[in-house]
Amino acid sequence: MGYVLVFLIAVSIVLGFLLYRSLKKTLYSYNNILLIGGLLFNAVFLVVAIRFFLTIPAGITPAHLYEALLTFPRTFSYYAVFVILFICVLLGISNVELIRREGFCLNNALSLLVAGLYIGGTFAIYLIIDLLQKYVFIPLGLNNNPIFLVLDTMIPLFLLLMLCYFECILAGTGILGWIAARAVPTYDKDYIIILGCSIDKRGGLLPLLRGRVNRAVRFAWDQEVATGKQLRYVPSGGQGPNEIMSEGSAMGFYLMTHGAEEEEVIPEKKSRNTWENLCFSKKIIDELTPNAKVAFATTNYHILRSGILANKAGLDAQGIAGDTKWYFWPNGFVREFFAILAMEMKVHLCVAAIAAVLCILIGWVEYLGIIA
Repeated sequence: MGYVLVFLIAVSIVLGFLLYRSLKKTLYSYNNILLIGGLLFNAVFLVVAIRFFLTIPAGITPAHLYEALLTFPRTFSYYAVFVILFICVLLGISNVELIRREGFCLNNALSLLVAGLYIGGTFAIYLIIDLLQKYVFIPLGLNNNPIFLVLDTMIPLFLLLMLCYFECILAGTGILGWIAARAVPTYDKDYIIILGCSIDKRGGLLPLLRGRVNRAVRFAWDQEVATGKQLRYVPSGGQGPNEIMSEGSAMGFYLMTHGAEEEEVIPEKKSRNTWENLCFSKKIIDELTPNAKVAFATTNYHILRSGILANKAGLDAQGIAGDTKWYFWPNGFVREFFAILAMEMKVHLCVAAIAAVLCILIGWVEYLGIIA
């Protein structure tokens, strides 16, 4: 069945081309995450298919292909579990170090909690599937009720496909986040937005925020050295309930005490979250310089979601990633991953609907006995 391998290779080429075009258009897009996850899924499918064909040298029938199609989601998830278990161990190590250095709180234990939920949830899915098959579908199906034998195929397949989707999206987010954190914008910017976060009780910058501001300053210096073009800073952030001033003002004072001129700093002081940071800053920039070229500075784990939000806000901006401590990054990435998932609920519902239709079609084929 060489045509199956040709088809899978063709799918990989098409997905790769679509990913290339999407990345050329913008780095910050959930479509890129979907395409990376799809490429990963298809690549594993191709490897498993080659191995499957090599184990049946006598001849492959449509029934063989049908069986391989049904078992692949379990195979993919089986291998993915070991990879993600290893990642979970690394998350646990980073969380232990984070708690040791900064104290225990629920936020600092997020990676440990999510790792436990993933492991527990995965084994729960396998357990539910096995129990349904052993005590419900197969016994009832063998008692002259073929519908339950069809459900024995459809329901486990749907659950495993959705698990595979989650695992592919997790991998795609990690890969694209790593690419986004390493990307350096072109040196032609008119403004750089600095996304705010908490300040201390005296109005000073905490290490996380100071890293963002320092990265913005370093980029401004690099641009001026490379091209001679100066840019203006838009430090963005409102005043929180326990803060003596707005985060935008605090960053503005920091910039001016570190060499920036007052006219180079235009604080945005009303925003309460990343979405408002970008929307309110865009409004300020559009009023001053229509069609300006913009960058934004934030922490490395936060840059992908910020870029996606910037696109949604109509802001064509490139991101600059500030570093953070190694033990803080995994916790931040996990939080950002679930925030990105929450932004794309319509996509998840569409994927679930497609998976459900596929499972119904396969169930219909099995019920009619088209492939024997």
